[in-house]
Amino acid sequence: MNEIWRGTLRKMRVAPGDDGHPARYALADGFWNPDERVADHPLNEHLGGELRIDFTGTIACTYCGRATKKTFGQGFCFPCFQARAEADICIVKPELCHYHEPQNPCRDDAFALAECFQPHVLYAALTSGLKVGITRRKNIPTRWLDQGATEAVPLAELPDRATVGKIEAQLRDELGLADKTHWTRLLKNERGEGDLEAYADRVLAHLQDLGVEPLPGADRALRSFRFPVLVYPEKVKSFNLDKDPTAGGHLQGIKGQYLIFETGVINLRKYTGYQVVVSG
Repeated sequence: MNEIWRGTLRKMRVAPGDDGHPARYALADGFWNPDERVADHPLNEHLGGELRIDFTGTIACTYCGRATKKTFGQGFCFPCFQARAEADICIVKPELCHYHEPQNPCRDDAFALAECFQPHVLYAALTSGLKVGITRRKNIPTRWLDQGATEAVPLAELPDRATVGKIEAQLRDELGLADKTHWTRLLKNERGEGDLEAYADRVLAHLQDLGVEPLPGADRALRSFRFPVLVYPEKVKSFNLDKDPTAGGHLQGIKGQYLIFETGVINLRKYTGYQVVVSG
């Protein structure tokens, strides 16, 4: 096998396929200095062939470049995890936003204004089952592809992350709606029962009860996505680069942020900050 890419892992870059074709994936370098990142490497062309990932043993924070024995969150060293706004609890649970709390201000006002106080969309999607979720408007449809959604529909747009997060939390608590994806079911292509359009109508009805204005009908178009998968596994076994530095085999598919091999799967996003050599 020949080396085809060497870099620092981060989540794969993904774009929807054109004219019903599967989503297009590429390895993307997560090195902390943008000026030193290597070019993306397309992955769809390796589908059906051999692909191997070798972890070099080096892990570095993708935000400051500090060497670390493990990463926290999405590629942070521990000091960055403790200090950076991108790693705050409200990124995971936006309903806990504390921007306006004098005793617990935002870690980075500029980050909040650029990322959090921007239009966010509440949506319904079909991943491993029916779910609701939120994302910045500019992240549509990438967010849906990252989650492995086969169908998704935007429902309402709110002015900022905290507001839409509180609405999502109400839907979760009052209606018992899921906001998570079951990754093993996703990779086995078990999507459960349910009609996304009917599910979306149920969410919309409750949004109106909450006084939330839905998007106009023309902006609530349902979108469908295909993923480059030849064979879905019957059983899901994960590679662990911390225990075995080599992962790979016959590449059978790509879905969400997972590479699917006949011998196991690997979530590349989980290993953000790990320096690897990829051969194919």
